[in-house]
Amino acid sequence: MDDEPRGLRRLSVRECDEFWVGYAALRPGLRLLRGNHYSRWRAVAGTDLFIALYLTNRSVGMFVRGERGLSLKGASRFLSLHEPRLSAALGVEPLADGCPYLSRLPNATTDRATWPAAREWLLEREAFYHDTLARIVGGIEE
Repeated sequence: MDDEPRGLRRLSVRECDEFWVGYAALRPGLRLLRGNHYSRWRAVAGTDLFIALYLTNRSVGMFVRGERGLSLKGASRFLSLHEPRLSAALGVEPLADGCPYLSRLPNATTDRATWPAAREWLLEREAFYHDTLARIVGGIEE
């Protein structure tokens, strides 16, 4: 996803936890699973897929993955059954930097002043990804 940029320090575990606590507060009632300090996962209705939300020191973003234990390549193979419709609907490539349907927003998250915009972007993209994946992969109509 992101190589370690020069000039930006790493995010601390405390900062990551604070970012995700604030993010979860913006979306009460929706359950996020913890991936690691830098990521949270949202289950996609009607599927065994997850939207992996991530935070680095220079971007926030998301990609699609399968259940724990399924490789990203395995998730990619499964999702390829829904091509080209899925990539067209999401507006991203099926695979970028080794991640299925990667979407990211450049953002220097070491500056807390950038967090509101980063969280807002994640909220909007997460909802869009979820609805699109649930419809195309899960067969769930709104």
